[in-house]
Amino acid sequence: MKIIKFENNYELQANLFSFVIHLTLLIFIMFTVDWKTKAPHFSEVDLWDAVPTQVKKVKQESVKKKNIVKKKNIVKKKKVIKIKKEKVTLQREAEIKLKKKKAAKKKVLALKKKKEIERMQRKILNQEKISKLQERLLEDERLEKLQEQLREQDLKKKERLALEGEKDMEAGVNSGELERFKMLIQQKIHQNVNKQLCGLDDVSLIFEISLMPTGDILGNPKMLKSSKIGTCDEAVERAILQSQPLPMPKDKKLFRKLKGLKLKFSPNAINE
Repeated sequence: MKIIKFENNYELQANLFSFVIHLTLLIFIMFTVDWKTKAPHFSEVDLWDAVPTQVKKVKQESVKKKNIVKKKNIVKKKKVIKIKKEKVTLQREAEIKLKKKKAAKKKVLALKKKKEIERMQRKILNQEKISKLQERLLEDERLEKLQEQLREQDLKKKERLALEGEKDMEAGVNSGELERFKMLIQQKIHQNVNKQLCGLDDVSLIFEISLMPTGDILGNPKMLKSSKIGTCDEAVERAILQSQPLPMPKDKKLFRKLKGLKLKFSPNAINE
């Protein structure tokens, strides 16, 4: 039998080399093309540099794809979180706006109620003022009618007294006594006048008063002549009212002479 040496048999070497290449490729395909994505196991072969380089590229591409997917997922999650935050912010802003609207509405209603209450209060006050004014006017009208009646009665009595003058003299009516009571009345009023309100000039004014037997004044004093100083006129009128009751004679006939009395006042005079 003829022995063939391996070193000198080039055909055998070529066949063996081809067999090794095909076997290596088969093993590479079996471990790389795997649906379970298991990491392939490579045998170190010093003769092939191209195969490991491809595996590294595949790994790198796979890692890149995973990183891209992760980044996309992270971006999506961030977008979702951002959208949720925006929704929450918009909801809060809407709630705040709604609360502000409600508060503004309540404030407007409160102001309307307050204005309505104030309007009603003013209306009530005006009605009260009108009622008081009407009552005052009615009272003034009654006083004026009463004073008019008294003046008419006084005129009739004066006419009657003029006719009965001689009889009164015979009855002992003393004109000096009448003047004395007039002076007493005038002095009492003069003491109550606030002279500082009449200035320093020599002013004079005349009031007419209707008296009752008790010495009280019937109605209000009637000013016949003004001092042309408002404060002075008011001061004399107050003094007349404050001096009640005024001194009155017990004699009824003498009282008739004093019932309708005209008094002249000179507040700044030394002796009034």
